[in-house]
Amino acid sequence: MTEPFDTRKAEAAAWFRTLRDRIVAAFEGLEDKFAKGVPGRFEVTPTTRADGGGGLMSVMRGGAVFEKVGVNWSEVHGVLGDRAQKAMAARGVPGMDSDP
Repeated sequence: MTEPFDTRKAEAAAWFRTLRDRIVAAFEGLEDKFAKGVPGRFEVTPTTRADGGGGLMSVMRGGAVFEKVGVNWSEVHGVLGDRAQKAMAARGVPGMDSDP
């Protein structure tokens, strides 16, 4: 992989991670503003993949305003498995035949 591509991937991952953080904060802010009881909070679980990458699973359950909310973020890389390649090719995703 070329360095500019790696840089763009890192920038994209950081942007999506920041977006995830903003969404979580917005949901918790609504809980703070409108909850008549204890405001709900997200339980955050880091995830990892054996072949690299990972992410965050963030779930709020039983909030005072929201019954259940999930906001997840993943940064994954590598070659797609055969089933995923076939499913994406069937949906017309370009590049599945040349660069999965």
